[in-house]
Amino acid sequence: MMAISKLHPDLLQILTKFSDWFFARDNSDLEACIGLNPKMKNIVLKDMTEEATSMSYLENALKTPNRYGFPAHSWGIELAQERAYYDIEEVKQHAQDTNNKLMNFFGARNNALQMYYPAGGYIGWHNNGNAAGYNIVLSCNPDADGEFEHWDHVNNKLNVFKDQAGWNCKVGYFGGFNESDKLYWHCARTRTPRLTLSYVIYDKNLWEDMVADINCD
Repeated sequence: MMAISKLHPDLLQILTKFSDWFFARDNSDLEACIGLNPKMKNIVLKDMTEEATSMSYLENALKTPNRYGFPAHSWGIELAQERAYYDIEEVKQHAQDTNNKLMNFFGARNNALQMYYPAGGYIGWHNNGNAAGYNIVLSCNPDADGEFEHWDHVNNKLNVFKDQAGWNCKVGYFGGFNESDKLYWHCARTRTPRLTLSYVIYDKNLWEDMVADINCD
């Protein structure tokens, strides 16, 4: 993936309005709801941060890539898809309003991820092979104590993207299971609270236009 260091001012304004509000509140009520979704009881596990983001875990996952399209382990809460499992209307409203503004800015049809990771949060090694497409990934970690890692399985190389304070943006293509050379193995972990928003675009030309709109480098 390619990191974009300078975001369009209009995009940054939308993102900053949300993150300033979100991180100013006491999110212990939201954190208490992590893991309440019964469908995720074997996936959302608090004490697997180090294991699920380790190289030994990755080595095992590489043997059966089709089982790791969706992450097998994580610790965090999806603000959109898990709305039914937290009864905090102000969070729901701010998250929805922000998503609507971002979809309008990007011209996207839907949001792929709207995730809150508390301190110690993570998402284990996986490849998104079940949801191939061109991605825009936006993350905010005010204390910048986290990282996103990518394993380039073609060249046997680990790429580490350290969080920078404020909003970070990465863009790139995640291949499908039928594109083994383009599978994008990745994980993330954080020692301080972190937000991640992502959008998947299926049309390359549309995605390239979006990237051009985002990038002010």
